[in-house]
Amino acid sequence: MSAANNFVSELFHLAVAQGLDADNLLDRAGLPASVIDQPEQRVPTEKLAVIVESIWDHLQDEAMGLSPYPIPRGSFFMMAKAAIHENNLGKALELGARFYGLVTKAFQMEVVRERHTASLVFRMASTEMDRHHLFAEINLMAWHRFASWLIAESVTLNDVYFDYATPAHVSEYAYLFPGRHHFNAEWQALSFKRSFLDREITQKASSLKAFIKRCPVEFFVQPKTDFSVSHELQRLLRRNFQDGFPLIEDAADALHVSRRTLIRKLEEEGTSYQQLKNLVRRDRAIDLLTNHQIPLGEIAEAVGFSDAAVFARAFKSWTGVSPRSYRGSASGSKT
Repeated sequence: MSAANNFVSELFHLAVAQGLDADNLLDRAGLPASVIDQPEQRVPTEKLAVIVESIWDHLQDEAMGLSPYPIPRGSFFMMAKAAIHENNLGKALELGARFYGLVTKAFQMEVVRERHTASLVFRMASTEMDRHHLFAEINLMAWHRFASWLIAESVTLNDVYFDYATPAHVSEYAYLFPGRHHFNAEWQALSFKRSFLDREITQKASSLKAFIKRCPVEFFVQPKTDFSVSHELQRLLRRNFQDGFPLIEDAADALHVSRRTLIRKLEEEGTSYQQLKNLVRRDRAIDLLTNHQIPLGEIAEAVGFSDAAVFARAFKSWTGVSPRSYRGSASGSKT
């Protein structure tokens, strides 16, 4: 999977501002300096995660210096080691809130229960230092992925609240935070059905180390147990990729919903059938361009375009650059 370039670019500038060897961090991640501030280029999630973890390690701060109060390195792991022994998700999240209240003042965390919904609320100590929302985004993703992992079921988000204005890379939010988005809110929060709090913790302490080892990669991808309609539709489209995409009516039938319901649910999750088709095509095209030395015409055909020129225009609309330029940049990153 790939991530928007803004993440690696902002992390690079953050490393420079913190006095770290930012070029060395890029080298460790296998990324060229030419990728910085190139919004049209996407970055492999695994390489992005290397940079995040390196900054955590160098600063010994899981807030990455983006809060006036650091979060000691290893805090998330220690919290998880305690939370995993709770009976249900609600108790685990409440323990997590108490734990962070003891180790940092970076944020106040609270589990808020209402009649039918529940929210995991974060009141940040300061937002001025996190001008590009890196800490905010990673923190929200981390808690959503961790909660979903604990119960081996995606915690379906109804609403996600952000205490800042709509960012330039908001198109990524439909994937990173599947749900309705509310900007300029009083706080940051994940809102979901209250019944999720009663879900039994199914993971064991023996599996926690493997999960932590996969972090922060796990933060930038949707939970593997994601049952959102958009995730299920993506799985369907990827399975049928070689045979061509199904009509939306056939896709709806395969998902056991009506065409109207499918469209409505996708809208609620901030996406559409065409956007998801383009996402699947884009990721497949990127894989073929970067990992396979085959002609552009064959790649165009492989992702569903009979005309290479039409494919080139579509690819540029998805990424901001032509397929040839993207392949050239990817080749440069491997040298």
